[in-house]
Amino acid sequence: MLKFTLFSLIVWGIAMQTTWAQGGQSCDNSVTAQQGLNITDNSLGDQWFKYTAATNGKVTVSSCGQTTADTYVDIFDGCNQEAFTFSNDYCDKQSEVSFEVIAGLTYQIRWSARFTSKNFEWFLMESPSIEGEFCSAPITVGAGSSDITVPVNQYKWYAFTASRNGKITVEAVPDCKVAIFKDCSYTSSLNNDENWNPNKTAFEGVAGETYLIALFNAGTKTAVNFKITEGDWQAGERCIDAIDVANINSAPINHQSGTDKWYRFIAFEDGEITISAAGLTNQDTYLEVYDGCGKQRVAFNDDASGMQSELVLNVKANKAYYIKWDDIFEPQQYAWNLKAGSYATGIPESEELSIGVYPNPSQGPVTIDLRAFDSEMVTVTVMSVTGAVVKTLQLSGGIESNYDLSDLNNGMYQIVLEDLVSKKVVKFLKI
Repeated sequence: MLKFTLFSLIVWGIAMQTTWAQGGQSCDNSVTAQQGLNITDNSLGDQWFKYTAATNGKVTVSSCGQTTADTYVDIFDGCNQEAFTFSNDYCDKQSEVSFEVIAGLTYQIRWSARFTSKNFEWFLMESPSIEGEFCSAPITVGAGSSDITVPVNQYKWYAFTASRNGKITVEAVPDCKVAIFKDCSYTSSLNNDENWNPNKTAFEGVAGETYLIALFNAGTKTAVNFKITEGDWQAGERCIDAIDVANINSAPINHQSGTDKWYRFIAFEDGEITISAAGLTNQDTYLEVYDGCGKQRVAFNDDASGMQSELVLNVKANKAYYIKWDDIFEPQQYAWNLKAGSYATGIPESEELSIGVYPNPSQGPVTIDLRAFDSEMVTVTVMSVTGAVVKTLQLSGGIESNYDLSDLNNGMYQIVLEDLVSKKVVKFLKI
């Protein structure tokens, strides 16, 4: 409160040479605001003002310390445009916002009657901007950890140039929100889900490219630990690295990496599956299912049971479904499960696992059991779920043979074992 009082005294000094102006009823009829104190009367509805910047820099608009009214202000760069910034409850119920201006351009200011119909004073002050205050003048920063100061309820901008291709993780604790941009259009968000993620996020970096990092301090402390790490993507952190699953029960997930978690389910038959975190956690979860990476979302769910997600999905044979557990609410570790309906899914039942090929699932090394075959030579054909032949082997019948399938991509396969008189098909999961 002290800073607003001191700021107000400064503004009062300027205000002695200014004229108070009541706002207009619409953007097209806005009234010119003055540097210093102005007055608005929301009993007349929304009140519009305009201000033409004298220099390149910033303008601060504030009702802090001037009133007890519950104020709300929007800033526009023209009529019939979307507000590019706003303020609500910046200091108790009052508003304050600073925005970058260009000399000669006119900006529209609207004091909304949404929460108050009172008459109140507010001030406007134009001043130079400082490094890091706006997107156009970010602070250059490298990888590593550092302690910085971010004013409460304000933004701070940084520019980071990637030294390598791969995953870039940005974290700001305790209470900063993070967003990553390619440029100052604010429409090029690179972080997950194209929205502000709490504290930590990760995105795809390209060597030599510069990225803009915006931090917003949503807490009560100005001291922030800011960390940038370059590394490699881990399994499940992106759609293209989705983890293959079949029937699972209470599998744990955590979002400590600052990413969503992706899984892939391949159906071998038409039927119904249930994906759920309901009853397994008290965390706030959000679930989406996609046709493929970069393809259409086919289903989503939020708060099916309390704050947990659950959905039932009809699936088609030999089709891959990508399951995304979002990091949007920054949940702590939680459990989820995937259950099939009345049909057999990717992994055979446990009593079948040792028949034909085992262990199943496997990371690669397997034993192929051909003791049920009398022929000296058995053809072993490994096929994808789409029916494409991936590998063909010729092994001796009547014995068990060890073989390494590590060169297969992770996923579901059908392994056909046959000789001249018999044939067996085994479902196999490479993990």
